[in-house]
Amino acid sequence: MASADEIYITIKSKGGHAASPQVTADTILVASQLIVALQQVISRNRDPFDASVLSITSFQGGHTTNVIPAEVKLMGTFRAMDEEWRFKAHDIIRKLATGLVHSMGAEIDLHIDVGYPSVYNNEQLNILAKGLAQKFMGDENVETTELRMGAEDFGYYTQVIPGCFYRLGVMNEAMGITSGVHTSTFNIDENAIETGMGMMAWLGAMTEF
Repeated sequence: MASADEIYITIKSKGGHAASPQVTADTILVASQLIVALQQVISRNRDPFDASVLSITSFQGGHTTNVIPAEVKLMGTFRAMDEEWRFKAHDIIRKLATGLVHSMGAEIDLHIDVGYPSVYNNEQLNILAKGLAQKFMGDENVETTELRMGAEDFGYYTQVIPGCFYRLGVMNEAMGITSGVHTSTFNIDENAIETGMGMMAWLGAMTEF
């Protein structure tokens, strides 16, 4: 799973009348240009096959039709699978954003909140855990998940010691429990709790020595 960093940007000018945009920096326009420009951080600096995501998810500014606001706030997330590239990208984001905003006559406050690191499954532990899971659950109930750009604080452990992160299935189509996480209808089949406890006990007992 990916690292997860939060991006907070405030673009500032003195503001002004929408009918006289030439006397101020148009923060709405500057922010719009910046959002488009930030898309090249990954596409022009990273191999397309290396998973990485930069998404601006919030645009806040302005309250009426005839005023250019004095500030616009942007928020978003940056995610990566590679820790070295992660922090290199932070530098690119800062340089690109600062240069573009200043070139358009506005000021910028930019903060990148460094969050969870990437989750790296130790290869040997992964092979061991998968084999034990197949013995406990049956081959048909164990599968390898795809790379995901979601984040997980388990990544802190794998930065320090070898680790193996696995997911416990909680869906039950027969019961109508099919919604994903981060949805208003998310639910679980509570029978999965017993399965999860058994899996943890089984892995602990079989890897003790």
